[in-house]
Amino acid sequence: MSAPEVLLSVTMLRPEEKLLLEALRGRGVRVDTALPADLASLLAGRSAPPALALVRNLSHREAVDAARRLEYLGVRVVNSTRAIEVCNDKGLQAMLFESHGVPHPRSLLAFNFEQVRASVAEVGWPAVVKPVSGSWGRGVSLLTDGPCVDAWVGGRESADAASKLFPVLVQAHIDKPGHDLRVVVVGSEPVVAIRRSSDGWRTNTHLGAEVERTDVTPEMAGICEQIVKALGEGFYGVDLAEDRATGTLQVIEVNANPEFAHSSRRHGVDVAGLLSDYVSTSPVASEPVTGPNPTGVN
Repeated sequence: MSAPEVLLSVTMLRPEEKLLLEALRGRGVRVDTALPADLASLLAGRSAPPALALVRNLSHREAVDAARRLEYLGVRVVNSTRAIEVCNDKGLQAMLFESHGVPHPRSLLAFNFEQVRASVAEVGWPAVVKPVSGSWGRGVSLLTDGPCVDAWVGGRESADAASKLFPVLVQAHIDKPGHDLRVVVVGSEPVVAIRRSSDGWRTNTHLGAEVERTDVTPEMAGICEQIVKALGEGFYGVDLAEDRATGTLQVIEVNANPEFAHSSRRHGVDVAGLLSDYVSTSPVASEPVTGPNPTGVN
């Protein structure tokens, strides 16, 4: 049996991956899916490698592991191992944004409770504390004054006496006008932007935010171009927030495994189809993050 043109590396088949399979097969692309254990045969040379692998594993560790091993095998991977690593670590993202001039809130890494207190004092009130790895808004806290910091430290010390959950990222809070933005990038192009609105300060779709399509403005496109230059071509969900005071956009984070099934039903853009076109016709794999050190972050 001939090797697949595209290998879809997954933890499970979510609605997103089912849409991708349908879109790829509808375009006549030979596509196989692979759970982590399914890679053993491929890595041992018992089956022919695909032309390209699309990594959609849920676990950050699993995604990096699959991408790295496939790249060592010589397979073109979307997204690249280093892009996945950076997108899975908000601290590395902040460093990358700073070195590439990408607009983002003031961000400081803290490796203990004393540094959290000092970092909050440096970025000012209110401040946001978040784990460097995570999604769906889990573990993100808004600190508005000294007692909030005391409460956060007290709760964290009780749950993490050995400080194994450090470092954390301390960021200046952006006063956004009740919504944020998600721009989906396929290859190097922003293909759709959505506005996510919520009554609360967090506007994650997973937490119930309302979704509506909006135009990709020149400012959004320019920021996405900066991100692609820093990370390489790939498939990204770029989260932006508008500063109510200045009207300018800042990058909150970049997601290397964005969900799109729910939002696609609302905005009508065939993200699965566009991504399928990209991975099945593009002769160039995602470029790894470049830099003078092993992490690829300047």
